[in-house]
Amino acid sequence: MTTRLYCRECGWHPKFRGKRAAGRHHCTGTPVAATCPPWWSRLWTNLWTGWSGVAAVDTDDGTGEGKLVDARGNRIQWAVLAAHHVETTRRARQAMVELVRAGYQIGPPPYGYRALRIRVTDPRGHSRLRAVLVPDWQTAAVVKQIFIWRADHGLKFAVIASRLNSDPRQYPAPTPNGRWTAKAVRRIVTNAKYTGHQVWARTVAGRPVPVEQWVTSALKVHEPLVDERTFRRAQPRPAEHPPGAANPADCSPSAA
Repeated sequence: MTTRLYCRECGWHPKFRGKRAAGRHHCTGTPVAATCPPWWSRLWTNLWTGWSGVAAVDTDDGTGEGKLVDARGNRIQWAVLAAHHVETTRRARQAMVELVRAGYQIGPPPYGYRALRIRVTDPRGHSRLRAVLVPDWQTAAVVKQIFIWRADHGLKFAVIASRLNSDPRQYPAPTPNGRWTAKAVRRIVTNAKYTGHQVWARTVAGRPVPVEQWVTSALKVHEPLVDERTFRRAQPRPAEHPPGAANPADCSPSAA
């Protein structure tokens, strides 16, 4: 809330910015402090009246907390906030979906790739910087070796991690000065981006999402490190799946 000086006698109410503003008052009445609702409160009021068609007023009960009230006297401030949050979330997700389906990378690149910044012009003539994936010459070879050990030799994730840790110079870990773990190997094996497709929204709040709800690009948008047949053969067996996990081998457009 914004506090302003207000005179009940003459209606004087400029913003209080110091002694100079206070000196402009020439009424015998004593200015009192009044609470003005913030700009975003008025914005929510406009949004609410535009969506629902009800009249909304801003009231102050003397406690300094303004409330948005509709024609029936119901408080609607939190309802407007929720509606505003839903709308902004929907728009942000739609923008993410369009980027992924166009083949652009969102967030840090996966192990084995690096992000290449390119300038793209949209249909409206706006120029944007986008990221596409290109193979990294050293780590891409490590990814290919992991899939060979997994698909051709049938090694478990812990065994593959042990082999990678035996030669840190040839097989650098995903984190600097770190070590390979079975979880890190599994994350690489189950990442469908290595087949050349962009994939997004595989998890929500850390929990796996069904494959049919994933957002994927229809075509191969970057150079694949493994073919889809090798990728499917390397996937975890049913006994190795954690509870609720989806099978990444079913995510490729050719398998759908």
